[in-house]
Amino acid sequence: MLKRAIAIAAALAAWTLTAAARADEPVTLRIALPGTTTTMPNWTGLWGPWIARIEADAAGALKLQPFFGSTLATFGNVYDRVTGGAADIAAAVQGSIGGKFPLSTVVELPSDIIGKEGAPAFWKLYQDGLLGHEYDAIKPLSLFVYPQSFLSAQKPVTRLANLKGLRIATLTKVNSRVVEGLGAAPISTSPPDLYEMLARHTAEATVIGWLGVHEYKLDEVTSYHLAVGLGSGGGMLMMNKDAYAKLPPAAKAAIDKNSGYAASELLGQSLDNIYASSEAEVRKRPGHVIASLAAADKDQYQKQIVQAEIDAWTKNTPNGAAILAAYRAEAMKVRSEK
Repeated sequence: MLKRAIAIAAALAAWTLTAAARADEPVTLRIALPGTTTTMPNWTGLWGPWIARIEADAAGALKLQPFFGSTLATFGNVYDRVTGGAADIAAAVQGSIGGKFPLSTVVELPSDIIGKEGAPAFWKLYQDGLLGHEYDAIKPLSLFVYPQSFLSAQKPVTRLANLKGLRIATLTKVNSRVVEGLGAAPISTSPPDLYEMLARHTAEATVIGWLGVHEYKLDEVTSYHLAVGLGSGGGMLMMNKDAYAKLPPAAKAAIDKNSGYAASELLGQSLDNIYASSEAEVRKRPGHVIASLAAADKDQYQKQIVQAEIDAWTKNTPNGAAILAAYRAEAMKVRSEK
């Protein structure tokens, strides 16, 4: 009996030690980064530093394992991967997630709002409940806004008339409507498909920002760039709600510290920096022409395209006027504080 009691005690001690060791091991979360590689600046200047801050603040309680490209998710299925639990955290673009974020498209409208202004303003809309139930199925960690997109084409474009009849690849519904309003033919697609479309002349131009032009090597298949705001896009870091709920306190605290309004503003600033660097790289390439819209067309563009798109969005979006006003007001507040 004594030997048996000793054996049981030893087994219990071993189990206790094993459980304690497991409790000391970090929780590993899978983070999906569609459209990203380890060499891209949105990894080195955006997601990589964010992950490093989380892990440092968690002090060994949390590890984030990135999955690049389409390894774990694509732009189209990333939302389902997170809500279904295949990914714990993901970077995503709302416009690529079929119709689940109509109120959030306010950030896609043509404007002069830059990333560090738009991102915290976007979060404030969510925080104040102006985006309805769009984020109920996930835990948003940060919201951000890409700098304005513009036109990259295979032939000179400086006048609005130059766009008539062009086949233009677009990434958001707002981009498509703006392009259509300019008399061109929009072709909806996703960023990874742009190079082939332009190389095969399925499209003659595209609407995208400087990061996309540089990182998707579109500067190899386009040479002319019209720097006029044709709309933007929203993005987010989102998390599976159950995965967050199961985290130990130290891990939750690290996630919380690097989420929300301030974290969104930091991501927005990082995107502005990345886009500026990408523009500088494209400008170094020989044969590239970067033009502004001709002065004779600026008033027409503002009234017939930009204002028309804003008016249509406001009219067709529930509570659209209040959402747009709140977004602009917060963005201008951020601008005035800098």
